[in-house]
Amino acid sequence: MKQNGFTLFELIVALAIASILVMFGIPNLRAMIMDNRIIAEANHFVATMNAARSSAVRFQRPAFVCTTDNFDAAVPTCSGSNDWTNGWIVWVDKNLDTLTTADEVIMVSPPLKDSVSMTTSTADRFSYDSRGFGTAAGDTVSLCDNRSGETGRVIRINDAGRVNIKAGACS
Repeated sequence: MKQNGFTLFELIVALAIASILVMFGIPNLRAMIMDNRIIAEANHFVATMNAARSSAVRFQRPAFVCTTDNFDAAVPTCSGSNDWTNGWIVWVDKNLDTLTTADEVIMVSPPLKDSVSMTTSTADRFSYDSRGFGTAAGDTVSLCDNRSGETGRVIRINDAGRVNIKAGACS
């Protein structure tokens, strides 16, 4: 009678090959997930800036993107910090009083997750005029996680309010 199945030697060889593949595959998968997380956050920030610009043109009023510490409040306010990790808001100053009200908030972004940090050198806000042009000095936003090297993203906002992303170094 013929027996079907694996011999003990074949099983050990198959397990050895599988363990080698897992040993090299899992770290690369983790790095890919972390890279995708930073890229997603960078794309979300660029979408936020574009929403502010288009809202300024649509409402014909100044629009702002600013850091916030109370993103979950009924009316979130700007915090004045250059650490964007705690979240940010987009609002249009419809009544031109320089204060946020509930009907002026366009978008609220919650704090970043999983050891991702986002900072600028000086800017706590970016603003657009009613024509969609930037009214504040440009700055660079750095997105990093707990890794070092060329793993982050650098988002540059120029004086005109245009935004671009590129890979950048984290320390």
